[in-house]
Amino acid sequence: MKLKFLQLALAASLALGAVVPAMAQKKGGDVVIAMTAAPPSLDPHATSAQVARNVNLHIFETLYARDEGARPVPDLATGVTVSPDGLTYVFALRQGVKFHNGKDMTSADVVASLERYRKAGASASLIAAIDTVAATGPNQVTIKLKTVQSTFLGNLSSPRAPIAIMPAEEAAKEMGKAASIGTGPFSFVEYKPDSHIKLARFDGYKPNPAYKERDGFAGAKVVHIDSVTFRFMPEAGARDAAVETGQVQFNEQTDSTTAKRLRGNANFQVISSLPFSAKILKYNMAQGAATDVNFRRAVQMSLNAEEIMGVAYPDNNRIDQSWVYAGSAYHTGRPVFKQDLAGAKASLAKSSYKGEKLTFIVHNDRPTVDAATVMQQQMTAIGINVELKVADWPTTSGIGLKSDQGWNFWTHGFGIEPYEGPASAMSHWVKGQGQRKEDPTIDALFAKFNGEMNVDAQKKMFAEFENRMADEAIATNIGNYGLFQVATSKLKNFKAYRIPRMWGVWLE
Repeated sequence: MKLKFLQLALAASLALGAVVPAMAQKKGGDVVIAMTAAPPSLDPHATSAQVARNVNLHIFETLYARDEGARPVPDLATGVTVSPDGLTYVFALRQGVKFHNGKDMTSADVVASLERYRKAGASASLIAAIDTVAATGPNQVTIKLKTVQSTFLGNLSSPRAPIAIMPAEEAAKEMGKAASIGTGPFSFVEYKPDSHIKLARFDGYKPNPAYKERDGFAGAKVVHIDSVTFRFMPEAGARDAAVETGQVQFNEQTDSTTAKRLRGNANFQVISSLPFSAKILKYNMAQGAATDVNFRRAVQMSLNAEEIMGVAYPDNNRIDQSWVYAGSAYHTGRPVFKQDLAGAKASLAKSSYKGEKLTFIVHNDRPTVDAATVMQQQMTAIGINVELKVADWPTTSGIGLKSDQGWNFWTHGFGIEPYEGPASAMSHWVKGQGQRKEDPTIDALFAKFNGEMNVDAQKKMFAEFENRMADEAIATNIGNYGLFQVATSKLKNFKAYRIPRMWGVWLE
């Protein structure tokens, strides 16, 4: 392997993103976004929840970020030099970058942030290959790896639970306790539980001079509006009414009926984004019936993916059970699993399940509840006694991320990982994070994948991972769904992405 000096020029990335015309509009205005739930935490290292990313990636930035095509590009770093043996990465940092508290960002802040994340971050496995992190100058950080990791820059730029750079004094705090102080284009104003989070334009922010346009989570983050408020509105009808009456300017998620009704109305923009997420069914493999592979296989065979997705996401779904999205070089196009009720009953009969009532946890997003209800009906058809327990996202995720909370099934979106690529999709199941019980085969495949430089060999490993997930029913990928979003027509230059980016937009 020969890795030469890697100073990423940004010419390719500048070709993407929507152009922000200079002086085309004045600053001002307040945008209110109707969001489905409150974030479980505003500590960016502590959670991988989509609702947290929506907010945190306006406040915080990372050394490398993903461009519009999900490729890693410099953000707080200006570039990186990689040693010939692939084990040492020397990052040059942008100078003159300020935190929201007025402090200049230095290498000490970067080191402290990375050290905090690798110890306890929500996706710490992504950077487990790091051996040491050191400040080798006021604006230079050197990372040494234990082993070659072909995906290191991609992992470092993951927005899933972003490896955000924060002041060293905040990085010294325990996980979940860091204050919302970043380097991003918006600063934190207030958080009122059960109501909203408000951010304000950070006038001390200097857009990255290497870019001329916004580009994914990187690019030139030029802010025109005064503030953005994320209002927590779990009820779909309330979100729809709020955007139609002008109380909010952007509804992050509506249903197909509302999208059809508003499409063509000059007062609104209806935006469709497919795929946005995979709908997955998790099994708690740490306790109860789902410790038995025959039981998990029975459940998987009981499911009718077309019916589930058709009910929950009409007009905005694709039956695709690969763990990365179509268009990725690693997309396998694996055969869609078919419902097999006879096979399901036979597998259930071989399992240790004795008819006890099982708990299916669901957060109170209407499509997710609809999907869970159909799954419940399909499981019931083969003799499984299932009770749905519906709560808000913070409550549900708080239960599902622990093994001993009495849950057996959990369905939710798996969106950012398939976007990022195979390493991210695999990482969620490493050390049993997603399924609550370690699987040495998956752990070994993940380690081999990250150390493999040959793409064809990586593809074979990822196919092995997908087969393992399906054969052992570690989790079931039902299919992809999209989001219908609605914005007022007064919100200009908006472009859909993984979060509702509020840089580069203005109000007419």
